Amino acid sequence: MDTDPAPPAVDWQSIVATTFDVVQPLLPVLGGVVLLALVLTCPVPGRGPARRQGRDPWRGFKYEPRRIVLTLADHRCEGSLLLGLGRCRRPATDVDHIYPWSKNGPTIVSNGAALCRDCNRTKSNKTPPWWLVLSLERRRRSYYPAGTSVRVSAAMTDSDRAARTNAAERRRTR
Repeated sequence: MDTDPAPPAVDWQSIVATTFDVVQPLLPVLGGVVLLALVLTCPVPGRGPARRQGRDPWRGFKYEPRRIVLTLADHRCEGSLLLGLGRCRRPATDVDHIYPWSKNGPTIVSNGAALCRDCNRTKSNKTPPWWLVLSLERRRRSYYPAGTSVRVSAAMTDSDRAARTNAAERRRTR
Protein backbone atom coordinates (compact mmCIF):
# COMPACT_ATOMS: atom_id res chain seq x y z
CA MET A 1 0.00 0.00 0.00
CA ASP A 2 1.44 3.31 -1.11
CA THR A 3 1.18 6.18 1.30
CA ASP A 4 2.28 9.67 0.65
CA PRO A 5 5.03 10.82 2.92
CA ALA A 6 4.00 13.46 5.42
CA PRO A 7 4.78 16.99 4.29
CA PRO A 8 7.85 18.44 5.92
CA ALA A 9 7.22 20.62 8.95
CA VAL A 10 7.23 24.33 8.22
CA ASP A 11 9.88 26.26 10.10
CA TRP A 12 7.94 29.45 10.73
CA GLN A 13 10.69 30.94 12.83
CA SER A 14 13.18 30.87 9.96
CA ILE A 15 10.57 32.25 7.51
CA VAL A 16 9.82 35.19 9.81
CA ALA A 17 13.53 35.82 10.40
CA THR A 18 14.28 35.76 6.66
CA THR A 19 11.35 38.07 5.90
CA PHE A 20 12.46 40.48 8.61
CA ASP A 21 16.02 40.47 7.21
CA VAL A 22 14.63 41.44 3.79
CA VAL A 23 12.19 44.09 5.04
CA GLN A 24 14.36 45.72 7.72
CA PRO A 25 16.57 47.72 5.30
CA LEU A 26 13.40 49.02 3.57
CA LEU A 27 11.79 50.40 6.75
CA PRO A 28 13.52 53.83 6.62
CA VAL A 29 12.55 54.18 2.96
CA LEU A 30 8.94 53.18 3.64
CA GLY A 31 8.80 55.57 6.60
CA GLY A 32 10.15 58.34 4.40
CA VAL A 33 7.56 57.63 1.71
CA VAL A 34 4.74 57.70 4.27
CA LEU A 35 6.06 60.95 5.77
CA LEU A 36 6.41 62.53 2.31
CA ALA A 37 2.84 61.51 1.42
CA LEU A 38 1.54 63.09 4.63
CA VAL A 39 3.46 66.32 4.07
CA LEU A 40 2.33 66.63 0.45
CA THR A 41 -1.35 66.03 1.20
CA CYS A 42 -1.76 68.09 4.38
CA PRO A 43 -3.63 71.40 4.18
CA VAL A 44 -2.02 74.73 5.05
CA PRO A 45 -1.97 75.00 8.86
CA GLY A 46 -4.28 77.69 10.20
CA ARG A 47 -5.97 78.43 6.87
CA GLY A 48 -8.75 75.87 6.84
CA PRO A 49 -12.07 76.07 8.66
CA ALA A 50 -11.94 76.06 12.44
CA ARG A 51 -13.11 72.81 14.01
CA ARG A 52 -15.65 74.58 16.18
CA GLN A 53 -16.94 76.59 13.23
CA GLY A 54 -20.28 75.21 12.12
CA ARG A 55 -21.34 74.80 8.52
CA ASP A 56 -22.01 78.13 6.80
CA PRO A 57 -25.75 78.56 6.09
CA TRP A 58 -24.85 80.18 2.75
CA ARG A 59 -24.24 77.17 0.52
CA GLY A 60 -23.47 78.69 -2.86
CA PHE A 61 -21.67 81.76 -4.13
CA LYS A 62 -24.43 84.13 -5.19
CA TYR A 63 -24.80 87.80 -5.95
CA GLU A 64 -21.94 90.02 -4.74
CA PRO A 65 -19.44 87.34 -3.56
CA ARG A 66 -19.84 85.50 -6.90
CA ARG A 67 -19.36 88.72 -8.90
CA ILE A 68 -16.26 89.66 -6.89
CA VAL A 69 -14.58 86.24 -7.30
CA LEU A 70 -15.28 86.16 -11.06
CA THR A 71 -14.11 89.76 -11.53
CA LEU A 72 -10.86 89.19 -9.61
CA ALA A 73 -10.13 86.16 -11.81
CA ASP A 74 -10.97 88.08 -15.01
CA HIS A 75 -13.77 85.54 -15.63
CA ARG A 76 -11.12 82.92 -16.38
CA CYS A 77 -10.72 79.54 -14.68
CA GLU A 78 -8.30 79.46 -11.76
CA GLY A 79 -7.85 75.69 -11.95
CA SER A 80 -4.28 74.50 -11.97
CA LEU A 81 -2.42 72.72 -14.71
CA LEU A 82 0.67 70.58 -14.27
CA LEU A 83 0.80 70.37 -10.46
CA GLY A 84 -0.08 74.01 -9.93
CA LEU A 85 2.49 75.51 -12.27
CA GLY A 86 0.00 76.72 -14.90
CA ARG A 87 -3.53 78.02 -15.09
CA CYS A 88 -6.48 76.57 -16.98
CA ARG A 89 -7.25 78.58 -20.13
CA ARG A 90 -11.03 78.11 -20.23
CA PRO A 91 -13.58 80.73 -19.15
CA ALA A 92 -14.90 80.43 -15.60
CA THR A 93 -18.51 79.30 -15.34
CA ASP A 94 -18.64 78.35 -11.65
CA VAL A 95 -17.47 79.77 -8.35
CA ASP A 96 -16.60 77.07 -5.85
CA HIS A 97 -15.14 76.78 -2.37
CA ILE A 98 -11.41 76.17 -2.11
CA TYR A 99 -11.92 74.60 1.33
CA PRO A 100 -15.12 72.62 0.69
CA TRP A 101 -18.43 73.73 2.16
CA SER A 102 -19.11 70.09 3.08
CA LYS A 103 -16.04 70.27 5.34
CA ASN A 104 -17.15 73.58 6.98
CA GLY A 105 -15.49 75.90 4.46
CA PRO A 106 -17.40 79.20 4.51
CA THR A 107 -18.88 80.88 1.47
CA ILE A 108 -16.62 83.95 1.49
CA VAL A 109 -14.53 85.64 -1.18
CA SER A 110 -11.19 84.53 0.35
CA ASN A 111 -12.39 80.92 0.09
CA GLY A 112 -13.74 81.17 -3.45
CA ALA A 113 -12.22 80.23 -6.78
CA ALA A 114 -13.50 80.85 -10.30
CA LEU A 115 -13.51 77.52 -12.13
CA CYS A 116 -14.62 76.05 -15.42
CA ARG A 117 -17.08 73.17 -15.25
CA ASP A 118 -14.39 70.51 -15.80
CA CYS A 119 -12.02 71.85 -13.11
CA ASN A 120 -14.94 72.15 -10.68
CA ARG A 121 -15.96 68.53 -11.23
CA THR A 122 -12.35 67.35 -10.93
CA LYS A 123 -11.88 69.21 -7.65
CA SER A 124 -15.08 67.81 -6.14
CA ASN A 125 -15.03 68.23 -2.34
CA LYS A 126 -11.32 67.59 -1.86
CA THR A 127 -9.43 69.73 0.62
CA PRO A 128 -6.45 71.15 -1.29
CA PRO A 129 -2.93 70.34 -0.07
CA TRP A 130 -0.73 73.19 1.11
CA TRP A 131 1.36 73.35 -2.08
CA LEU A 132 -1.72 73.73 -4.28
CA VAL A 133 -3.04 76.63 -2.15
CA LEU A 134 0.34 78.37 -2.25
CA SER A 135 0.61 77.90 -6.03
CA LEU A 136 -2.88 79.45 -6.45
CA GLU A 137 -1.81 82.44 -4.36
CA ARG A 138 1.37 82.78 -6.44
CA ARG A 139 -0.61 82.69 -9.71
CA ARG A 140 -3.15 85.20 -8.38
CA ARG A 141 -0.39 87.79 -7.89
CA SER A 142 -0.11 88.00 -11.68
CA TYR A 143 -3.77 88.81 -12.39
CA TYR A 144 -5.32 90.23 -9.20
CA PRO A 145 -5.28 94.04 -9.04
CA ALA A 146 -2.40 95.51 -7.05
CA GLY A 147 -3.21 95.87 -3.37
CA THR A 148 -5.84 93.09 -3.41
CA SER A 149 -5.22 90.19 -1.05
CA VAL A 150 -4.43 86.90 -2.78
CA ARG A 151 -4.53 84.96 0.49
CA VAL A 152 -6.71 81.86 0.57
CA SER A 153 -8.41 81.49 3.92
CA ALA A 154 -11.47 79.76 5.31
CA ALA A 155 -11.70 81.99 8.36
CA MET A 156 -14.62 84.40 8.44
CA THR A 157 -13.71 88.00 9.20
CA ASP A 158 -15.82 90.56 11.04
CA SER A 159 -16.83 92.10 7.69
CA ASP A 160 -17.99 88.66 6.46
CA ARG A 161 -20.13 88.24 9.57
CA ALA A 162 -21.50 91.77 9.16
CA ALA A 163 -22.48 90.99 5.56
CA ARG A 164 -24.40 87.93 6.80
CA THR A 165 -26.20 90.02 9.42
CA ASN A 166 -27.04 92.80 6.92
CA ALA A 167 -28.39 90.30 4.39
CA ALA A 168 -30.53 88.62 7.05
CA GLU A 169 -31.92 91.99 8.18
CA ARG A 170 -32.75 92.97 4.58
CA ARG A 171 -34.63 89.70 4.11
CA ARG A 172 -36.64 90.24 7.32
CA THR A 173 -37.68 93.76 6.36
CA ARG A 174 -39.01 92.80 2.94
